Amino acid sequence: MPGVLKTEGDDLEGLVLSQASGGKSANMAGGINGSHDHDPQQHNNRPLVNGIPNVPTNQQGYGEVTVPEPSQAVLSAMGDLIGQLPPEIEHITFGYLSFSALITRLVQETFNGLTDCINDMSELQVPQMNGASAADTSQINVRKRLRLLNFLQERRAQFIKILVLSQWSRQAQSISRVIDMRIWLDGKRRLYDDACNWMGELKRILELERKPNPDLRTALEALSLGKSPRLPDLGYLPPDRLSPQRLLRTIRGINTQLSLRLNLHETLPPAFRNFSVANGRVTFRVQDEFQVDLSIANDDLSSQMYFIDFRFDFEPTPPELPPGQLRSGIENKVNELLSRDGLGGCYRFLHDFVLSHKLNVLRHQAYRMSQAKWSEHLNVEAVHRSLVVQYWIGRPGGKNWIEIGIRRRNVGNASCFHEEEDEPHIGLRWFRAGKEVSDVPVTVNLRELSVEDMLKQIVAAHADSIFRETLARLKEHSLYSKNVLRLKHFRSRLVPASHLFIQLTASQSCSIMQEPITGNFGLLPPSSLHSRGEQELNGLGAPEKGAASRIAQLRAIASCDEVERTVRCYGWEVVRSLRPSLEVLRQHFGPDTARASFFRKRAWNARWLLAFTASLMGDYWWIVELNEQSSKSDPLTASGMSIRDAFKLPTDSSLAAASVEVSLADLTQIEYSAAGLISQFTDTRELSAQCIPHKFVRAVPGRSRPDLPTLYVHFTRNRAQKFQKDSDAVKVPWSSQNIRASFMGVDASKSTAHHLILAQRNSAALRSRRLNVMVGDFIKVHPTSPAFAFPLNNPIGQSTVPAILERLARIQRLMDYVRTLQAFGLDPQNLSLDHFEFAYSTQPQVCRAEIFFTGLKEFPQLFLNRGNPHLRIKDHLMSLFRKPNGLKRIIWFLQLSLPLMQAFAAIEATNTKNTAVVLPRSAEWYQIYYRDPAGRLDVRLRKRRDELKWFVQHSGLPAKRGQDQQLHDQLDSLLTGKGEGWNGVHQGIAASMDGVHAVVEKIDEIFSQHVAPPPTQTRLAAGPTDRCKKQDLKGQKRKAEDDSDVVVLD
Repeated sequence: MPGVLKTEGDDLEGLVLSQASGGKSANMAGGINGSHDHDPQQHNNRPLVNGIPNVPTNQQGYGEVTVPEPSQAVLSAMGDLIGQLPPEIEHITFGYLSFSALITRLVQETFNGLTDCINDMSELQVPQMNGASAADTSQINVRKRLRLLNFLQERRAQFIKILVLSQWSRQAQSISRVIDMRIWLDGKRRLYDDACNWMGELKRILELERKPNPDLRTALEALSLGKSPRLPDLGYLPPDRLSPQRLLRTIRGINTQLSLRLNLHETLPPAFRNFSVANGRVTFRVQDEFQVDLSIANDDLSSQMYFIDFRFDFEPTPPELPPGQLRSGIENKVNELLSRDGLGGCYRFLHDFVLSHKLNVLRHQAYRMSQAKWSEHLNVEAVHRSLVVQYWIGRPGGKNWIEIGIRRRNVGNASCFHEEEDEPHIGLRWFRAGKEVSDVPVTVNLRELSVEDMLKQIVAAHADSIFRETLARLKEHSLYSKNVLRLKHFRSRLVPASHLFIQLTASQSCSIMQEPITGNFGLLPPSSLHSRGEQELNGLGAPEKGAASRIAQLRAIASCDEVERTVRCYGWEVVRSLRPSLEVLRQHFGPDTARASFFRKRAWNARWLLAFTASLMGDYWWIVELNEQSSKSDPLTASGMSIRDAFKLPTDSSLAAASVEVSLADLTQIEYSAAGLISQFTDTRELSAQCIPHKFVRAVPGRSRPDLPTLYVHFTRNRAQKFQKDSDAVKVPWSSQNIRASFMGVDASKSTAHHLILAQRNSAALRSRRLNVMVGDFIKVHPTSPAFAFPLNNPIGQSTVPAILERLARIQRLMDYVRTLQAFGLDPQNLSLDHFEFAYSTQPQVCRAEIFFTGLKEFPQLFLNRGNPHLRIKDHLMSLFRKPNGLKRIIWFLQLSLPLMQAFAAIEATNTKNTAVVLPRSAEWYQIYYRDPAGRLDVRLRKRRDELKWFVQHSGLPAKRGQDQQLHDQLDSLLTGKGEGWNGVHQGIAASMDGVHAVVEKIDEIFSQHVAPPPTQTRLAAGPTDRCKKQDLKGQKRKAEDDSDVVVLD
């Protein structure tokens, strides 16, 4: 029963049933609500039809239903309902707007528009003519008027609408009731429609449940006899069989019709332009998608085409669709679209179908991957028509995934495909660490679908981006930006071919790869150090930002370990007990220091250590000074040591040391610089303590070996004596009190520092160009000035100043000796602070003497070369050193006695039978003994008329008889004769230094002429014979000793 609208002033009228309607209603009520009051046994006597009582029918064939009278309870309930109203209809208030708010908004909008209009009109300036405005018909005035007029007309239209709404609002209450009634009626109609839909759906569902009874008799006849009289026969005539010729003509005709229609009349989509006509059908090929066969049924150009076959044109798919519901559904849908939309609709449907199927194939592949070797590292989700694959789910940091779905470039023009770019296609989006990558370097192969290949390409691109960012961060530091160490990124679109090659040190390098499935990093070749690096890299949440710092630490560890292994092989000791913190390291060695190793050498002072620091800015060597308390203990075992100060070595090891393996030459250079700095530091402290002026001057750059600063010291005689330990040391006559000390290296065998000292003397004797050749390498003399330089070795850590002064005294002595040699016209050879050589004769053989001297108080030693004729008087010559100006005496006597010594040597050489023996009594007296014939000669050095002469006298000759008389006569004639450089005197011959050789030879010739055959028995005087035997023994000893290069007769 509908509701009643109630308004003010209306009278409520109850609903009164008329007598006619009351009877009818009562009967209806009794038939419906009062059916439970009649006796159910009243139909028991009636026959049943299909389980229903047989009800008598009327003339129209319908059964007559007798409605019983309503009971008293029903009538009383209906009486109670009379006079009551149904529930009121819901009043709708949603969406209503206040009329006053509408007027306020319109007024505000009108005001704003009027303000804008006035501002626009003010900007239009009217041109002035002769001080007055232009005529009203000017263009500017017309534009102003039109602008104002348009605004007024627009506002007028808005206010007219408000007027209409105002008049309509006077009847708003009645219209509101109409709206409520309309909404109520729509709700009731909707309930009615829902009931009808429900009953129809129920009928459709129950239709499937109805099954006819099986006709077993007809089935048995049909299966056994092949026919049945119960089956109807429609009397159709079978068609005639077609001949092959007719079939061929028909197919050719269809091919012709298809070709003409497709080329002249059909509008083909761009993707259907690749087609072929054969066997009465046209085959459209869409690359990497599908192939569809269509044909026609008649010659009408406007008739539709029909579906024949469909095949996928990508892998992995079956070669053709199997018969079944899928094929039937595609065929029906394609035929429907061909009849309605033509080839364009067919293509759109099949294209969309293939894209969906491709996504399904990719989704199944992804699920199989997540259950196979990619399990626990891959997460696959299907969202609408997209496939989301998350990889590396076990790595820390942001999520990484790819989305594979259908992408449309031009959504607004998706219904017509005039360009291939407008067509939907399979697309891919890549999200790295939760952020989308705009440029995805992945090629989607639509011919052979493989989500694993796509994922491998994405993983390779991800690893490539990490390595590229790491490479850029490492290139910011000197070692890799200046190509000191090799750093190369091998890029590849496949995994795991892409890797980063890093040279850690000169001999160590590693390759960083990223495992494609887990995303973990791996370092090759395997080692304990690389295993530690892998753990640190795999713990990074953002490896593209933090990998560079981990690699820097790894390189520092590798560099320090390599240096430690190398230095131990060369005798250096690694100090493990000194372990400063990273803050202390960076405080002393620089802010970029990543790691440091400490070393020492046993010969060095315990207070000094060597340090090697490694960082990406370069590898450096330092000398480290420990605190006084730390230096008192052994650095190898002591604990609690601390660094007092550190000094960087002036070497090229910052960058070059990282590019080459540390060798013995490198360690030698490092030891060179370290020892130099330590020595100069020690000298500086001692000179400062003694208040001696000094300074350092930087070396000139550009040399292959870095030089340390040069030390300049200004000495005075009093201050120099403070450092001389020996009071009897030679005093150096300074002309200049400045000494320059330059560090030159380290003597590895003695662990001493090698210095080069430059000084000056006040003597001009050193101004000789030939002296540089004579002195050798231990001292260099300037050819035009008294400056000279000499090397000096001193223990590392000790001051070199006392050693410099002692060396200068020794050089002073050597230079005195050299000056003495030069005074005699001799050139020294093989000069050194310990010895020198000089040759005083070259004809007929080289006669060379070598002088050795060590301490300042020790006497020099004389050595003569083999075959030197002065070997017979070496002991007598050595005694001359004990006298003042000993070297001068020796050289003078060597030159004086050389012809005589050569004559003695010639006599001994010609007398092979040892008939003549020379016996030196002293340096000035010699005796010659002859055995056959017997005789003796004395050779003495005497002064005659202020000139030194050699006097030769004979003594001990045999009696004058027989052949001996002839010997006497020849000697007497020689003693009274005269020759070049000699002159016979009474009882002898006086010969000069050059003439004594001829005299001795002539005497020897005289004795040689009178040698008799060996007698059977020969008796000589006892004295001379015994002396000759003793001289023979000495001669044999001398001959045995002459077999060595240097003969020392002691």
